[in-house]
Amino acid sequence: MRNFGLFKKFACLILLMGMSFTVNARTMVDLTAVEQGSKYVTITGTGVRLRFGPGLDYGYYKDAKGVAITPKKGQQMELIGESGDWYEVKYGDDVAYVFKQYATIAGNATVASASMVEVTGTGVRLRKGPGLNYDFLKGKNGSIRGPKKGERLVCIGETSDWYKVKYANGTYYIFKQYAKKLK
Repeated sequence: MRNFGLFKKFACLILLMGMSFTVNARTMVDLTAVEQGSKYVTITGTGVRLRFGPGLDYGYYKDAKGVAITPKKGQQMELIGESGDWYEVKYGDDVAYVFKQYATIAGNATVASASMVEVTGTGVRLRKGPGLNYDFLKGKNGSIRGPKKGERLVCIGETSDWYKVKYANGTYYIFKQYAKKLK
């Protein structure tokens, strides 16, 4: 019996190691090509999932076969910002979130001083344009998909009544009545 338990642990280890090598080429960072002054996070865990938003309730990136895309331990990814316990990183032309427990900011770098907004409402709709006539972000079943109250988002612009923010894998607009600017 003791050998069977050891076998199960070894099989799990092999499975986890296999998962850690499943990396999509667009997540790789060529350190010689990165702009001067860019910030990075270094992945410190194995089997780390790249999520669409800052939380375990968000989906994660998968390859064509439906397998989770997991960066290798030690891989560096460009840092965009932070949201609570999550690092927001560049993933190709998209944005992904990595749990801080499984990554560290490379070197003595600090998070880029991006303007941030904090969501102050509940059930807030993120719109595809700055107005109520624009469609809002929806989940698979057609329900509202958006940030939670207290969540912080990177603000990349604003109009008189709307903040333009990064969220999940895109940019959207949030009505200023439901968010406050932090920086």
